[in-house]
Amino acid sequence: MSVTIPTAARLMSDAEYRIVTRVCGDTLPYRFRIIVTNGAGMSNRPFTIPTSLISTLLGTAATGFAGAIAGYVTSFINVGYVMNVGTAYSDMSTSNTDLLVHETMHVWQGKNSSLALSYVFNSCISQCLRGGGAYSYTAGKPWSSYNVEQQASIVEHWFLAGEPTSGDLWPYVRDYVRKGIA
Repeated sequence: MSVTIPTAARLMSDAEYRIVTRVCGDTLPYRFRIIVTNGAGMSNRPFTIPTSLISTLLGTAATGFAGAIAGYVTSFINVGYVMNVGTAYSDMSTSNTDLLVHETMHVWQGKNSSLALSYVFNSCISQCLRGGGAYSYTAGKPWSSYNVEQQASIVEHWFLAGEPTSGDLWPYVRDYVRKGIA
């Protein structure tokens, strides 16, 4: 199992942003605050992090405890998000749109939570405890009862079904995502 260190980065394209704003409405950060890289996590898994996490980690590595404290303080001021999508890097507007929607939901979770880092912790805990099951869900439960990976999967599956305005998944998009209620 290896990690792919990013070697290229770009802003989310206009075409990609049009797709995700169709899903999330006006509840996303501005497009220029979403960076896409060719990096990937363990076993080439995509992951999205707020830039405040990067400043915390770099501050800790560079200056130890004092850097960690400074990083913690700056974690309350998040300027953007980094979507590490591996081989899907070049363009997700025509292929890998499911990945685009799923990872953008983590951007949405960060923007619409009181602390941008909270979805990162929720995702790590859910995946550690449930492995691949962290993404499995049964529709019909309260939105707040789902972990962040389940929420992202719900919206991804709704999108893949053709963005219907009826069915079991539509109320989550209509009543939570498009209203910015994390």
